Amino acid sequence: MMALIDGIQPRVLGLQDILSEHIKHRQNVVRRRTEFELRKARDRAHILEGLKIALDNIDEVIATIRASETTEEAQINLTKRFKLSDLQAKAILAMQLRTLAGLERKKIEDELAELMRLISELEAILADEKKILKIIKTNSLS
Repeated sequence: MMALIDGIQPRVLGLQDILSEHIKHRQNVVRRRTEFELRKARDRAHILEGLKIALDNIDEVIATIRASETTEEAQINLTKRFKLSDLQAKAILAMQLRTLAGLERKKIEDELAELMRLISELEAILADEKKILKIIKTNSLS
């Protein structure tokens, strides 16, 4: 069978080589998907950590926002005062007052804990080639 190897070089392959190339391709797909999910989870966790800081210091956050004349100034003041990133400060400024309720606080903390578990699981997958192969095997059986 004729196949492109590494997307460039056409070669005639036997069955064993075809299977080997397919497994390499699937490993690459699983690795890239896992890296994407990890990046997405880390970004969300970063924002949730900022929201948690804001909820822990809610009175100071409100005072800082009220003392600021513009949204940009409030963002800068929050960033300096609480050592937040720009993304975290923007998320705090976009946060509605209903988020301050106890249930919303619990949701933020639960989501953050779940994301931290997911992040460690995804990092473990990327660190162990056997886990990647197990994912390939599991997905090909279903």
